[in-house]
Amino acid sequence: MGTVEREFRAYDEKEKALIYDQDLWLPDYLKKLGHTESPVHISSEGIHYTLNCLSNHYENDWEEKVIAYIGIDIMQNTNLLDKTGKKIFGKDIISFYPSGNLTQSSAKTLGRIQYSEQSGEWIIVNKHEQFLDELGKANQPEVIGNWFENAELLN
Repeated sequence: MGTVEREFRAYDEKEKALIYDQDLWLPDYLKKLGHTESPVHISSEGIHYTLNCLSNHYENDWEEKVIAYIGIDIMQNTNLLDKTGKKIFGKDIISFYPSGNLTQSSAKTLGRIQYSEQSGEWIIVNKHEQFLDELGKANQPEVIGNWFENAELLN
C-alpha cells in the first residue's frame, strides 16, 4: 500500500488570507520591497516560498528557499470529503447530523474539525472544544467556513 502525501493549507493572520499549496504568495513586507510572488509549497512546518533576489546591488542574482511560520496557521487535509465533494481540512467549520441520528429529523449541528492526538482521529468539537462526534462517523458533513474567517458561525 502506498503512502498518502499529506496536504496542507495555511492562514496568514496578518493578511487575513487563506493560502493553498501552489498559490502565488509572498509575505507582504517583501512584496512592498518589490519582490515577486511565486508558487508556494505548504507543509506542517509553514509556507515554503522562493525569494528571487534580482538586484543591481549584487554581482549575481540569487534565489533562496524560505519558510514563513510566524503568524501562519497550518491546517491539514483530513482526506475526507464533505457531501458536496469538497475537501475537509482541520479547523474547517461544518454542519452535520450526529452519527447516532439516522432519521435526520433534528436540526443539523455545527462544529469545528480538530485532530485528536489522544484517539488519533479527526473529531468535531464545539466552540468550547468539547467533543461532538468523530468526523468519519458524522452524517452528511458540509463545509460552511473555517475557524479563521467564520468563527462567529459557532456562536
